[in-house]
Amino acid sequence: MEVLVTGGDTDLGRTIAESFRDAGHRVVISGARRDDLEVAAKELDVDAIVCDNTDPASLEQVRSLFPHHLDTIVNVPAPMWDAGDPRTFSLADHAAAWRHALDATLLSAMLTVQVVGDHLRSGGSIISVVPENPRDGSADAAIKAALANWTQGQATHFGTRGITVNTVASGRRAQEGYAGIGSEAPVASEIAKLALFLSTPAARHITGQTMHVSNGALAHLG
Repeated sequence: MEVLVTGGDTDLGRTIAESFRDAGHRVVISGARRDDLEVAAKELDVDAIVCDNTDPASLEQVRSLFPHHLDTIVNVPAPMWDAGDPRTFSLADHAAAWRHALDATLLSAMLTVQVVGDHLRSGGSIISVVPENPRDGSADAAIKAALANWTQGQATHFGTRGITVNTVASGRRAQEGYAGIGSEAPVASEIAKLALFLSTPAARHITGQTMHVSNGALAHLG
């Protein structure tokens, strides 16, 4: 199986790429931070494509470098801006934070699928990742909701080719007094396991969904 993992210059992207590689798949990673990407590619022994998948021009420049046949695309956000404390934001800072959240999580996934979606074989899968559980009312929460809606629409579109489209998100963490199931497991590795499962024949019946990794914690407690 041939797999493209974006955000390969992040810890999460690297963990997901390693999970697919260890399962015996051929993996290509992409990312905008050349140094981090090249280190990851060398240590994982996988191919790498340097590009900014929030930038249409950057994607167009490397379009021919992407594998011509893919089985799975995993969209991993790669934030490149630390907004700081929202309590100190000016109006311009708020606008920048929302635009960055849109670019890193949703726009990047949409543009990547636009460029390489036609490379997917029938029976393939598209998996987008939300690495953090966002605070209610935040930019990240709004973008997560938008990504979920986009996922549903893409599932309908790609379903005609037998391709599943899902989102894997970090859910609510276990609260005090509730240890959850396997609460010591790192979130990145659990996200990687779920992403890997969604690419297998056993998950062909799952599409258009947003699935949460929460170490067994319920969505609503008390």
